Amino acid sequence: MTLRFGLIGAGGIGAVRAQALTRSANCTLVAVHDVDPARARQAAPQAAFHADVASLLTSPDIDAVVIATPPQFHERLAIDAMEAGKHVLVEKPMAASVEACRAMTETAKRTGRTLAVGFNHRYFEALKLLRDTVASGELGTLSHVRAYAGHMGLAEFKAPWMYDPQVMGGGALFDNGIHVLDLVRYVMGDVTEVFGHALHRVWNLPAEDNALALLRNADGVVGSLQASWSEWKGYQFHIEAYGAHGMARAYYAPMQATVITMDKPGGARRVQRLFYPKAMLREKLQGWQSTVIAAFNEEFDDFIAATRGEAGSGRAASGVDGLRSVEVAKAVYESGASGRAVMLEPLS
Repeated sequence: MTLRFGLIGAGGIGAVRAQALTRSANCTLVAVHDVDPARARQAAPQAAFHADVASLLTSPDIDAVVIATPPQFHERLAIDAMEAGKHVLVEKPMAASVEACRAMTETAKRTGRTLAVGFNHRYFEALKLLRDTVASGELGTLSHVRAYAGHMGLAEFKAPWMYDPQVMGGGALFDNGIHVLDLVRYVMGDVTEVFGHALHRVWNLPAEDNALALLRNADGVVGSLQASWSEWKGYQFHIEAYGAHGMARAYYAPMQATVITMDKPGGARRVQRLFYPKAMLREKLQGWQSTVIAAFNEEFDDFIAATRGEAGSGRAASGVDGLRSVEVAKAVYESGASGRAVMLEPLS
């Protein structure tokens, strides 16, 4: 039985979500709402248009909603949806504040509804390989993880709210950086200590144009990451994990991966380099959206499994993951302002 979805927000990423839902064998897009009716109907012509978001949330024809609006609306929409009995998948960042994220996770717990956050990079083929390699123990004891995401800044944005910290929660760290922040946590485990800096040295904005962070978990594994709006070479994204017996690297775009393993530290190296020609050709013909749609559909399958109390692939980002990513990002800002590391309470 397919899960029936309503889509709230039919802008850039909402329109891609609509494409993914219509191509999924396990999902049906039955309703859409956007402040722009023409945009909603263009993104989802087969779905019923709801001029009033409340009518969508209370519709008996809908099992779950995807929230793809600007982040300042996420909290209220997600809470209202869950209280109306709907499961919720909300786009990243989960919300602009820790308090809003916590209210969402508490509502999910109280209502028994599934709450997930759209960290779809977890489903990129190279990222799946890296995470699985670390989890398998092939790299030996994990030492550190490092990650980077950058683009050229203001030219990448379609609307001013996308770099407004009152809407987004922050700058580069809440934009492209929230993906690598989540991925570093996903690979190294939960973060208990945060030290970082947010820089305002390129664009004349209240949001940071670069953020750099050092993270540590309870086992002493260290993660380093940078998010940038001044990557003059163009879009760059990669993550690396290093252990006593090797390393793994995932890169996009184009999708590539490298795995190096050894029998002992400094021993003979076995090098595996992976390219993904199908993904490269697909993107050349259909654009980057094709990779995102493929990731969305795997994410939807795991989301459906979660609504049924099943484990799925184990890759999906929960509401707690979304909350923790915002807690860590806010701790980077706090650390930069104080010059001291910030300790986080363990997840309960």
